[in-house]
Amino acid sequence: MTSKELEEKKHYIKKSYIDAKKIVSRGNMFMLAIGLLLGASFGALVSSLANDVIMSAITKAVGMKNLDAWVVWPGIHATKETGGIFIGKFLGALIQFIIVSTFIFIGLMIVFTIKNSILYAKAKKNPIEEEIKEEPIPTTEELILNELKKLNENLLETKNSGNKKDLKNDLK
Repeated sequence: MTSKELEEKKHYIKKSYIDAKKIVSRGNMFMLAIGLLLGASFGALVSSLANDVIMSAITKAVGMKNLDAWVVWPGIHATKETGGIFIGKFLGALIQFIIVSTFIFIGLMIVFTIKNSILYAKAKKNPIEEEIKEEPIPTTEELILNELKKLNENLLETKNSGNKKDLKNDLK
């Protein structure tokens, strides 16, 4: 390493500041921060809907006060329930996941529907052009096969006519 390279590396804080400033000035960090805040608030909203509205309706329908209290094979130690399989907590988390996933999917569908409708409206304004039908370019195998077919036809013609001299000329 040369002394000049070492001197450049010595100013790593200044270089880090310049690199960070470039990224922030492009606007990506601002959009990321907005997305993070919206995502967090949307997540809290959907979690509240899942836990407070839908889960309470499910627990009333099942006849339990709290779904988290649903335990399979509880262990009993000194007249106190310990351990066991907390199936209620798992079902609560599973139902919350399904609800959040459904809301995200619906949100994406709305965004992509708007995007595609805008693209369709822009495309509709353009004049309609006739489709150009291109004939498929034959592959090397197809070209060889056609040549073999032609040679086979020539061979059959020469056999039928009885001219072996033509056959020799064709093969050259």
